[in-house]
Formats: sequence, C-alpha cells, structure tokens
Amino acid sequence: MCSVTYLLFRLFYYSLFAWIILSWIQVPYDHPIGQVKSVLDRYFERILAPIRSRIPALRIGMAGIDLSPLILIVGFNFVQPYILRVVC
Repeated sequence: MCSVTYLLFRLFYYSLFAWIILSWIQVPYDHPIGQVKSVLDRYFERILAPIRSRIPALRIGMAGIDLSPLILIVGFNFVQPYILRVVC
C-alpha cells in the first residue's frame, strides 16, 4: 500500500509540473498534446480554484503572475510526508 500511495503522489506531482509547462505553450486542441493539456486543465483548475479565490495574482506592471501552482506545490510537499507516515 505504501508504494502505491507514493506512486500516486509522484504521478500528481509530475502531472502538475507538466500542466505548468504546458500552460506556457499554445497547442491546438486537436493535437495529442493539446488533448492532454485540456484534461490537465480540467483537473487542476478544480484544485487551484479555491487557492486562486483566496490569493490574487501578483501584479507586476501590466502582467500578472499566478502563484496558486506554487502554493499547491509547497502545500503538497508539506502534507505528503505526514500522509505517507500514516499510510506506511
């Protein structure tokens, strides 16, 4: 059970990084990578919406930097050892 939980955590972590990188790239939706991007968009938008509602984007001039993925990564890295300790 411990290795499955660890594998699921790694899958979540790597898919989050893939989503962050794909959010910088314009890919047509009929392309296979575009389809992966749309699935990840639907998944992570639901997770990041509560964080975005509490923490606004950081404004730098006319641009805004979304800090919600960074906060999710920090929170994920904080909670992961405790969950693994309970499961294992």
